Amino acid sequence: MLLSDEYKMLTGVRRHASFLKDELSAMKALLDKMELMDKLDPSAKNWRDHIREMSYDMENCIDDFMHDIEGTHVKAGFVRKMVQRLRRLGRRHKIAKRIQELKVLAVEASTRRERYKIDDCINSSRGVAVVDPRMSAIYNDAACLVGID
Repeated sequence: MLLSDEYKMLTGVRRHASFLKDELSAMKALLDKMELMDKLDPSAKNWRDHIREMSYDMENCIDDFMHDIEGTHVKAGFVRKMVQRLRRLGRRHKIAKRIQELKVLAVEASTRRERYKIDDCINSSRGVAVVDPRMSAIYNDAACLVGID
């Protein structure tokens, strides 16, 4: 039973890494959207900072996974190949554990967003846009402007 769970975890690493990649792209889009906003609620700022840190961790985990996949393509003897496979197995186990932790963190962040209604804070922060009072001068006739002959 324990070996079957370990086997499922190790064989599902590629699928879980693609899930992290999709989550990372969604996080990047959200962070870009929140970056354009002038004023944010303090809870939205806190959640944004947490998401940013989690996206850094996800990016590092994906980079580790991609580096692990490349491996070494050097012609070696049987013993050396087996040693490399065992080392890669250990690295892949660590990566699989980290991916599972990050997936749990992503789900927790999503439930936290729903629980504290962060979307309402983000959407309500747009409010009324401040217009520069000098903008009205652009649309006036030149004859109406002061100081123009």
